[in-house]
Amino acid sequence: MSLKSIAVFPLPGLVLFPRTILPLHIYEPRFFRLVSDALKRERRLATANLKKGWEKDYYGRPAIYRTVTIARILHADRLSENRYDILIEGIERAEVAEEIPGKPYRIATYRPLVEELPLSQRDSLRESAQEMLAMAERLARRRPELRNCLTNLENTHRHPGIIADRIASILVNESYDRQSLLDEPSVRRRVELVNVQLRSLLDTVPGGSV
Repeated sequence: MSLKSIAVFPLPGLVLFPRTILPLHIYEPRFFRLVSDALKRERRLATANLKKGWEKDYYGRPAIYRTVTIARILHADRLSENRYDILIEGIERAEVAEEIPGKPYRIATYRPLVEELPLSQRDSLRESAQEMLAMAERLARRRPELRNCLTNLENTHRHPGIIADRIASILVNESYDRQSLLDEPSVRRRVELVNVQLRSLLDTVPGGSV
């Protein structure tokens, strides 16, 4: 498989999951140029999370995690003073192969990350996915602000990996935990990790323990 190249949008704590949507305010000159160029082409970019120690070289090339998310720009409003408000949607996980020197913003080659879902794991995955949905519904009943986004998830997406990503995007706040979930190609393992997060949250909600 030949490698593709894409502009990289790196920010500390930026972990976008596939099939989730994120608004971004663009104000740095290099990122304004990145978005402008992307809008002229395929409207795509890769979101990347910066590793610890990024503060020392933020305007240079601080280290990024190799697992990134390929995203499309759904909407862009150009504002005054060379700024944008954009809305992006995650498409797929990808692994950075190498960075390409050049432009004022970062460019890298990448390969898509294929999800792992062996036939031998289907039964155990089904059980874990059912547990995940049940806990999400229970949490939604206990926390009204989550009802609209955590109920009827199975009717929106059938694939347990997609549902796990949707739940993680809503409930997992810590950057390292989010990156760990993005890094995980195994659907079963990803569902299990989300279940750990759900159990922990339910333990903190009155009447919500598993």
